Amino acid sequence: MAALSESDIARELVPFEVELSAPVLSQLRCYLELLLRWNERINLTGIRDAKTIVRRLFGESLSIARAVELRGCLVDVGSGAGFPGLALKLVAPELRVTLIEARQKKCAFLKEVARQCGFSGVAVVAERFEDWAAKARLSASLITTRAVVMDSRRLGAMKKLLVPGGKIVLLTTQELSHKIQSEHNEWRWSSFETSPMSKSVILVGRMQ
Repeated sequence: MAALSESDIARELVPFEVELSAPVLSQLRCYLELLLRWNERINLTGIRDAKTIVRRLFGESLSIARAVELRGCLVDVGSGAGFPGLALKLVAPELRVTLIEARQKKCAFLKEVARQCGFSGVAVVAERFEDWAAKARLSASLITTRAVVMDSRRLGAMKKLLVPGGKIVLLTTQELSHKIQSEHNEWRWSSFETSPMSKSVILVGRMQ
């Protein structure tokens, strides 16, 4: 498990146009080291190389800050290791974040990251998104996902949670982005690249 210095991390984030202060780089390094350590015991991500994790998980997630305004309440669906929802706390510490993750071990990891990195305003929910959304008393200004299958049922559940003018933000592939836009034209979609070197795109949707 090769550790990265904060300067190494900053260098890997350059293509994503992400500039972080020294205290935030320290938080990111803490998050990364926890991820690498926990990933040896439970499968948080199939990516094992620290530099690739910084680019593919942190860099792509933090690119969302260039596509939408990060304020209010964010709900992250299928959080896994916390991407993109928990990672966005690095650049938006005042953002209130609810992480929805059905697997208990991953929820334990998310809580540990929030504690060790000093993130406040983070709630972790150990439940399937659709089950939670059916009874949630919460309104979201943003709903984020990464690599989560989108269908009409899930999008409908998301729609009910959004405040007027709220947005969903999907980290996905170019191919799936085109598919989602063609199949769900009741939403108004905008697509943004995460970086020129990445195959992932940010797909932002709001109701027509």
